Amino acid sequence: MLTNSSVASLVLGLLLAVVSTSAAAANKCMIDGTVTFQQAPCPAEEAGPRPSIQQLNAEAKKRAATASAPVPASVSAATPAPASPPVKARPTAPAGPSAFHCDGRRFCSQMTSCAEAKYFLAHCPAVVMDGNGDGVPCEQQWCRWGHLKD
Repeated sequence: MLTNSSVASLVLGLLLAVVSTSAAAANKCMIDGTVTFQQAPCPAEEAGPRPSIQQLNAEAKKRAATASAPVPASVSAATPAPASPPVKARPTAPAGPSAFHCDGRRFCSQMTSCAEAKYFLAHCPAVVMDGNGDGVPCEQQWCRWGHLKD
């Protein structure tokens, strides 16, 4: 026959086992571009050091050089150019040296000012900062009054 104290000990032991199992460390993994939390280690192909800003800039310069490289006449005449969707005009930054440079950041939450967001929208590829397409980036975070606030 079980006594009250032995039943209480048994219940407490089970409770501790459940709590310790559910409190196991979770791993934050990036799988197919989505952040997931899992108890198992992240897949090996996702692991590795993040590229530095210098590496990202070097890759962007390489892509830009490749995109602006002249195409031989025989290739350009034989291959019709694919139709591209119309591109909206983006605000331009003032001429001259800039304190900003494309470094792989794409979202408003990664910016530190309206001026920086405007630079990224005008000069950097694949940014996601102008949800309504009016040419004013980060209206919720940085550029609340359109072009008036920098």
